[in-house]
Amino acid sequence: MAGMLLLSFCAYAQSFPVEENKEVLHSSMAGIGAANVLDTYLSPYNYTGTDLRVQRETMRMTKLWSGNVSHQSMIDVNAALNKNRTGSMDEYVGGVRYSHGWFYNFAEGNVVNPLERSAARWNFAAGLAATAYLGGIYIDRGGNNPAQAKAEVCVDASGMVAYDMRIGKHHLLWRYQLSVPLMGVAFSPRYGQSYYEAFGLGNYDRNVVFAHVGNMPSMRHRVTLDIPVKRHVLRVGYVGQFCQSTFNQLKYHSYTHDFMVGFTKYLYRR
Repeated sequence: MAGMLLLSFCAYAQSFPVEENKEVLHSSMAGIGAANVLDTYLSPYNYTGTDLRVQRETMRMTKLWSGNVSHQSMIDVNAALNKNRTGSMDEYVGGVRYSHGWFYNFAEGNVVNPLERSAARWNFAAGLAATAYLGGIYIDRGGNNPAQAKAEVCVDASGMVAYDMRIGKHHLLWRYQLSVPLMGVAFSPRYGQSYYEAFGLGNYDRNVVFAHVGNMPSMRHRVTLDIPVKRHVLRVGYVGQFCQSTFNQLKYHSYTHDFMVGFTKYLYRR
């Protein structure tokens, strides 16, 4: 269902006239922040600590829908070292998320490079993105089931706004993006089910579940500021990810807040 929704959106966009639109953006950022993780398959308690994050983004305008559709691909990698409340146990968390989305730019806007290609100071875009996540959690303790795998494939609804902030002759570009998972599939063991039972003995127990906003109410926020510095563009920002799920009687959340810094390049395809 999720795949059919995304394919229908792309086919609908391709049915419109096309025109050349060559703006391209590449951005790389790294950051550090705080993490709060709960996974009741491993422990009934929250673990908190330090989160490290790296993001690589490519965004470009396309020929779709009279040149009003932009495409974004993003790789997001994070790793966290957390501890329980007493500090007696360590928790290691990590994962990779890849997203691939298309956004319609309203009012002939351009969220890729509005400083050069848009007459308006505000530019808005909204669309759908296919996302895939693979990660895991490990608690440094003895006993059964010390680790938990995380895997999901979803279709996200996403919106983006860009604002040209002018200070004298200088133009600084703010961007804000919100992404919310709509539906997809995810992996989850059942409460009390070991990975040996699921994979070693082949005792499947509805471990692939249908994910939707009811059992996976999550959102990801991203705020960035592009600052021209001579021939380079410095990017600073904030990434807040609030991921939650309740699958197979297991509760999970991962709340992270990261301050990011990096560089942005604006290019033009030939």
